[in-house]
Amino acid sequence: MKKNLLKIILGFALTFVSCNFLSAQNGGTITGTVFPAGMQTPVKDAVITVKGGDLSPVHTDINGFFKLNVKSFPVVIEISKPGYKKESVTVEKESNLTVHLFGKTVKNDYGKTVALRVSLNTESRDGILMFSTPDNRFKYWFDNRVYFDGAAYFGDNENIGNGVNIRRMRFAMKTILWGHWGGEIDFDFAYNEVDIKDAFVRYIGENNWQIKAGNFKEPFSMEETTTSRYLTFIERPMITKLAPSRHLGVSFRKFGHRYFVETGLFSSEIANDLMQDQNKKQGTSAGWSATGRVAYTPVKTHDMVLHLGVAGSYRTPKIPELGDPVNSFRFSSRSETSINRKKYVDTDDITDSKSMVLYGFETAFAYKNFKIAGEYIGSQIQRDETKTAEGEDKAYVKGFFLYGGWLITNADYYYNMAEAEFSQINFRNYKKGVLEFALRYSFTDANSFKEGSDIPYIQGGACEIYTAALNYYFNYNVKMMLGYSYVNNDRWADGKGKYDTYKDLPTGKAGIDFGMLQARIEIDF
Repeated sequence: MKKNLLKIILGFALTFVSCNFLSAQNGGTITGTVFPAGMQTPVKDAVITVKGGDLSPVHTDINGFFKLNVKSFPVVIEISKPGYKKESVTVEKESNLTVHLFGKTVKNDYGKTVALRVSLNTESRDGILMFSTPDNRFKYWFDNRVYFDGAAYFGDNENIGNGVNIRRMRFAMKTILWGHWGGEIDFDFAYNEVDIKDAFVRYIGENNWQIKAGNFKEPFSMEETTTSRYLTFIERPMITKLAPSRHLGVSFRKFGHRYFVETGLFSSEIANDLMQDQNKKQGTSAGWSATGRVAYTPVKTHDMVLHLGVAGSYRTPKIPELGDPVNSFRFSSRSETSINRKKYVDTDDITDSKSMVLYGFETAFAYKNFKIAGEYIGSQIQRDETKTAEGEDKAYVKGFFLYGGWLITNADYYYNMAEAEFSQINFRNYKKGVLEFALRYSFTDANSFKEGSDIPYIQGGACEIYTAALNYYFNYNVKMMLGYSYVNNDRWADGKGKYDTYKDLPTGKAGIDFGMLQARIEIDF
């Protein structure tokens, strides 16, 4: 009995030793993911080696993942990456590890020890330089543009000079930080001046909402809020000058699969010295406005979209420049060209104004490489009844435009629900160019009439413009644009009385009409 018990004990002992011997001899697989200490951003290209072994090193991929086959256990693996302290881990068996690397002590330009260091991947996304972490919680990218324009004018043009110019020379940088925070700075250096465009901070929440604060475009008019990079024509329609564009303010945005809503409160433009002097010397308030835009897409498929939108804004007069009257509004616009700086349609300062209501209606339909779109924009200015003549307590500016576009070759139109607008076209083959043809009609009326009168008490003028455009997209970054327009002004479009428009003639010629040929070469990067 004792002999049998001894044999059993010896058998167990031999089995235990054999298992441990085999375990030490048999290898296996070690997998893992490497992160910076305290971060969820994976570390790419970290080097994984077996200490004292003859195995070739392996590197982590873009997701920080590695896989290592070892001949036996236990082993000591070492994880290293320039800028981080080397980490050693003892592994007893097949495992899936999570490794955190601590950064080496580095000080920034202000002498403070850096607590967080994150590696960035660099790539060109459709021609735009992008720096980002693998999990996209940190992103930095540029949005730069140069437009070189030229124009020639024909007909009854009151000595309009032909010429060329740098229409836009923009430098912008945008960022996403910590996955939710974002910001943008955008400057325009055209005309040898520095003009601040966008300068804002935003918070991006879950489920497609965001809050934005700073200087940016008020949510009004799809044509106005669409960046100039993606416009079909060289210049926006004249009536969009009525849209409020950029002001200091705060807005809230939310969008879904078929809807878009943005609303906000805004004040003045970024103050210049003249505006600050006006505020200092006369105590002029900055003024404010409440603006909102809503869009809905009852049809929205991969290759078809129907867009319907409305916008509204209630506004009080802003700070004018020094010397201009307070409590006034003014509408003036060039004739859809930047080279000719004459403004035939111009209401001058509409004084004794209390408030203005803006309203707009949008519609657009696109199917693959065809698109039609149009907007109606109007305003009613309420003036002080005690300071104006009878029947002149209100003033109006209104207008509309309609256009159609056809991408003749190699591309389709793309609609972006996050902005409720059309953005960069979809190339079918990015190695080939795209030819586009478009037609547009626009009409603007800045005259205000008393009931029963043929002569406006506010003679801002009216204008209609017919435009045909031909564009060629060399690639995602380079575009050439060509457009011919015919401008038909009425007799009241005289640039505040600067130009002879034959007002005294009851019949016959009654306005300055002319044609213009415009061209642009554009690069976006």
